[in-house]
Amino acid sequence: MKHLIRLTALLTPLLLAAAPIAATPINVAENCSEWAKVRQQNTAESTIYWLQGFVAAYDQYEYTGKHPKGVMGNAKGNDLATWMDDYCQKNNQSNPQKAIESLIEERKPAQKACPVRRSGGRPCPRAKEEEIPEIGE
Repeated sequence: MKHLIRLTALLTPLLLAAAPIAATPINVAENCSEWAKVRQQNTAESTIYWLQGFVAAYDQYEYTGKHPKGVMGNAKGNDLATWMDDYCQKNNQSNPQKAIESLIEERKPAQKACPVRRSGGRPCPRAKEEEIPEIGE
């Protein structure tokens, strides 16, 4: 019992000190006009991290392609930022979530419908792999 009280006394200041850090909100651009502002101010990192996290979640739970690095391939953070710049110029009423969803949609592998067995009993032929270009090319 004494050890538990001592442990609690030792850990309480650490937990209280860490609490404000966890409560600090991350400022992510909410739309394309905010994206342009954060890019001009060189403060787009948190939005880029959010976009990369969105893609990482997609890769973990949905991605079915062959690229070992997922839907983004070999793209770097700066490639994603440049792509966002282009997307927001073309779709200025959009937002980062819609932008990254459209990027995933255009880069995810095509899924071709095929019945389990053809009438002859043979399995469906394998679909040909499509080459998806790298972002920034």
